[in-house]
Amino acid sequence: MAPPLALQPPPPPSRGPQSVAEFIQRVNAEPGGFRALNQNEIRKQIEARKNKGESDVEMADAEEADDEPSKTNELLAAREELMRNINAAQKTAATTLDFISLLLSKEAPVQAAATLNPELRNIVGIGTLGATALHAPTVLTQSRVPDNKMVAIGMRLQAVTKAADSLEFAAKRLEQEISLETAYWNEVRAATERGWSVFRHPDEPNTMGVKFGFSNAAPDFKANSIAPLRRAEDGSVRLEHGRMTGIPKRLQVTIMQGDTIVGQSRLPPALEDTVKEARDTVFSQELWHELNREGRELLSHNVRLRKDTVTYTEDSDKTISFRLVTLDDVDKPSEPKSRPADAEAERIYITLQLLLINAHRKNELRQSEKRNAGANKGARPTYDLLFPMIMGRQHEKTIKSCIHFLGTLCKALRRAGLNASFTMTEPPITGDSTESLANTLLNPTGAEFDLTLTPSTGLRIVAKATRPFGTRFQVFLLQPEGSKAKNPLATAYPPMFNPDPSSHDNYYDNSAKLFQYICNAVPRALAWHFKSLITPPSSSTNTESKWVIDAFNKGIVDSTTEHGIGFDYKLATDGDRVSPELHVTGDDGEWIWRAQDEGECMPLEGVVVQVLQIGGPA
Repeated sequence: MAPPLALQPPPPPSRGPQSVAEFIQRVNAEPGGFRALNQNEIRKQIEARKNKGESDVEMADAEEADDEPSKTNELLAAREELMRNINAAQKTAATTLDFISLLLSKEAPVQAAATLNPELRNIVGIGTLGATALHAPTVLTQSRVPDNKMVAIGMRLQAVTKAADSLEFAAKRLEQEISLETAYWNEVRAATERGWSVFRHPDEPNTMGVKFGFSNAAPDFKANSIAPLRRAEDGSVRLEHGRMTGIPKRLQVTIMQGDTIVGQSRLPPALEDTVKEARDTVFSQELWHELNREGRELLSHNVRLRKDTVTYTEDSDKTISFRLVTLDDVDKPSEPKSRPADAEAERIYITLQLLLINAHRKNELRQSEKRNAGANKGARPTYDLLFPMIMGRQHEKTIKSCIHFLGTLCKALRRAGLNASFTMTEPPITGDSTESLANTLLNPTGAEFDLTLTPSTGLRIVAKATRPFGTRFQVFLLQPEGSKAKNPLATAYPPMFNPDPSSHDNYYDNSAKLFQYICNAVPRALAWHFKSLITPPSSSTNTESKWVIDAFNKGIVDSTTEHGIGFDYKLATDGDRVSPELHVTGDDGEWIWRAQDEGECMPLEGVVVQVLQIGGPA
């Protein structure tokens, strides 16, 4: 504490250097530093300062003589201020002494009277003010001592009870925290045991994360393949979904016949396994995204994009639509209805999933090749999802139409008494892996049909699905088993053939052209077959037969009278399919054999013999 009266001000700080370091610093600040110091120059500077000091004293004396009246007034004012401070200090000391003496007069009156002011003693008196009176026990305070002790004991008991309650609450909270942590880590361990990759989240080192997506997916979906595993209030694992996997979604396939739903892929309930549910959701979202990307390139294949659906029109009455639905918003009946095309819709949905998985595998191979080659990353091509499905369905539909056509053809010929038949073979699917199955979906297996028309006439039809032409056909001539005669179609009506395998002349572009060729080949095969039956062998006679093949190779006529029989094969429409009909015409009538006819009918051989020998209908 500062003294109440300061008689002189503190000395001002010296302007000279306070230490050797400060002196060296000042010297270095001068131009040249220590190197500029010279003993002679220093002496000259000292003498110049002395001379300047003497001149300054003389000037100061002159100035003091001029300012003498002003300094006298300043000294008088300072004296008056000093006297005021001394008087105030004297009064403060006297008052303090009287107060202390009056306090001591209660305990030591003799000593206090020596220093007490007589006037104050006469007015107040001795012993009227005592400092120790507050510590003296009274009757009231002594009666309150037991109560105060009980209050103190009660306060201590309350403090102990409060501390015990706090410890009990902390123990319960710790026990609850242990149970919650145990439940959380049990679920994390269960996720690890189920095969999920669990690790520290790269953005939050103190939080566990799980990888549920696909590393080879598109960038938008790859970024959402990692999610932190938060602890819920009940201790269970709460998967913090990203912007794509917050709500469970699935892709649904719907097949419509006109305005009626005839098939629909099933929607599973939301999984209890949140990690797997998030995986399936992001997979369905990527599948939906890729279907929209590919659909823009397939507008010429009757694919249309709408706001929430992708639709493929297979024919005038049948459409297949794809839609991304939310599982929580779909009303699931207690007993789901079974539709005739549900299995077909489910098969399409599984096919799309397999194709997307195959696209992920190709992405991995493509990335490894780019890393090895050091190539720059180019634009990501669209995945083959919709187009293989469309091509496969069209190929399957074409194969079914071929089976129907050949079946009705052989049935009609068998009703005419000919031993016509066909067999179909498909190459087996090699391998049982997902990759081999995906390759089969991308490149549908072809089919071979061995058709026997007559004992000496046979055809082999090879159907192949090619991109982007669809199903194309090749036809080869066969020599039926046990026949030594040459296939008459080799000269009468050979199939399309070009030695160059890359030439388009080797193929029939669609089934209509194939059916047209077969319908033109059947009457020629029949004409040559029955001519060989009615004409004796050339070795048994030297005379030529009067029966010859007509100019169109579709009938047998008499070379002199032009009396004969004609064969023809026509296609009649049977709904969406064609139904072949065998027509035989003579001079006086026409005979028709159909596959759908019932009952007995006259064999073709009897009709030929009757027409050629008699010249009239049977």
